[in-house]
Amino acid sequence: MYNWDNLQTVLAIQRCGSIGGAARAMGLNYSTINRRLSAYEEILGIKLFERTAVGQVCTAAGLRICSAAERMEGELVEAERSVVGNDANLEGELRVTLSTSLFHMLMAPILGAFSQRYPDIRLTLNFTRDINDLAKREADIAFRFSNNPPESLVGVRITNCARSVYASSDYLDANLEPQARHWIGWKDRNRRPSWVQNSSEPLAEIKHNALDNMAKQQMAAHGMGMAILPCFIGDQDKRLIRMPSGDVFAGLDLWILTHEDLRKTARVRALLEYSRDQLKAKSALLEGQL
Repeated sequence: MYNWDNLQTVLAIQRCGSIGGAARAMGLNYSTINRRLSAYEEILGIKLFERTAVGQVCTAAGLRICSAAERMEGELVEAERSVVGNDANLEGELRVTLSTSLFHMLMAPILGAFSQRYPDIRLTLNFTRDINDLAKREADIAFRFSNNPPESLVGVRITNCARSVYASSDYLDANLEPQARHWIGWKDRNRRPSWVQNSSEPLAEIKHNALDNMAKQQMAAHGMGMAILPCFIGDQDKRLIRMPSGDVFAGLDLWILTHEDLRKTARVRALLEYSRDQLKAKSALLEGQL
């Protein structure tokens, strides 16, 4: 009766709310997931889901199965972490998660040098901001901007990453009057939200929006407005200048994080210590002191 594929299928349907969503999450087709569910329900002799207008909803029996599957999933993840944590070899795969801006502006040469020093370690990069990917064993090391990293993770704080306001000199020359300038914001429907009113350019309105820092960097560099950027991005772009007086203000702390069970793994420890030393050497850039 027991089959891990069946439990994974039920858990995926419960989490996604539909057979189609579960199929996409598991990389399978709809008919495969539907066939697995029907076969498992026939084995058990009971319905695990009810079809509703909003999708598949667990029955009481389905909830019990999902609860057991989640416990088994957690134990399996913990066992995997423990096994990997005891690995003392400087070889094998190392999964790293970080933001695209941190990779392009700081970490690419650091990871390149690390790869040359440890040629038997294979790096797999995942560009996300999700802090939970470590706990789920989707990554071994995370480079994260946070002032409150989860207590379940261990790591090293590098420094606080300062921010400043940037624009191109051509843009400022063409828009001498403060009210003629525009901000590049992020998901702001209000064109003059509180952060604009409390900024160094309170008369300017938001014209464009972008969530990604590298997108805002390129938008500012091409004369689309003023943007608040981490100094390690803005100060390295010769097309941008700080305004109005080059003042900086605090941003988020940069952390290198891993799970407690992985901290003694040789390859994890090697990257953590190497990148820590390299990033510490760039503290002046990160703190906006250059």
